[in-house]
Amino acid sequence: MAFKDILVHLDSCKGCSDRIDAAVALAGRDAARLKGVAFSLKSTVSTYLGIDIPSSLTREQQDLVRKAAQEALARFEKAAREAGITHESEIIECGAAKAPHMLSFMARHHDLTFLGQPDPDEPGGSFHNLLLENVLFESGRPVYIVPYIGRPHMKVRKAVIAWDGGKKAVRAVNEAIPLLQARQEVIILVINPGERKGIHGAHPGRDLAEHLRHHGIDARPDVFTVDDAKPDTVVLNYMSDSGADLLVMGAYSHSRLREKAFGGVTNTILNHMTTPVFMAE
Repeated sequence: MAFKDILVHLDSCKGCSDRIDAAVALAGRDAARLKGVAFSLKSTVSTYLGIDIPSSLTREQQDLVRKAAQEALARFEKAAREAGITHESEIIECGAAKAPHMLSFMARHHDLTFLGQPDPDEPGGSFHNLLLENVLFESGRPVYIVPYIGRPHMKVRKAVIAWDGGKKAVRAVNEAIPLLQARQEVIILVINPGERKGIHGAHPGRDLAEHLRHHGIDARPDVFTVDDAKPDTVVLNYMSDSGADLLVMGAYSHSRLREKAFGGVTNTILNHMTTPVFMAE
């Protein structure tokens, strides 16, 4: 298994360079085609927020957006050429309301999409949230999310699987197999398995570890029973304490599921992640 057709979203955010580097590195490893896409929004900040301002300023805004897209594309093209990978790039002009759906459509026709974690301190945070949510929950494809603070400089090649035994976690693990095969260590994190005995079985995480061994992945379960901490806090603390550089987990969008073992983790991880996260819905 390998990712052979990869998409990366390009923008002017500070973390975009790390996103490009991560996508280029994976494309080079798997001999994949990599496509970079940036948006030049026709609707401006004013129209997106419903504020009426002079048309001259609107034109200036559109020029700035177009220039930012061109600069992002230039950074991508330079990195891809230097890495010697097969690549192409595109700037899409459309309204802000259409962009999330267009990116989701493109993601649907790629094996994996690299996206950036929205930075609350940068302009357009709500727009980047919409991009991420649409691709994650509408494309039917996995996403690789790079933190806005960038990737860890020291690669420890350790992955953690947030395992609740459910079908979304199953799909995330299956889609992530090409990444897990490249890891030196894989940990299956199981939290409060007693709450879902029928799903986890007699030995939580052991069956998944055995399955992954058939794919050449040496994984081991680590089971936690906690009464005084939420699962999202446990996951974040575990990632920090273990020094892992990748989290694999299922993504939950339905409010009813947020009350289950890992349901509430999705939003928390997206808001507080400090290492790359591989998600599938």
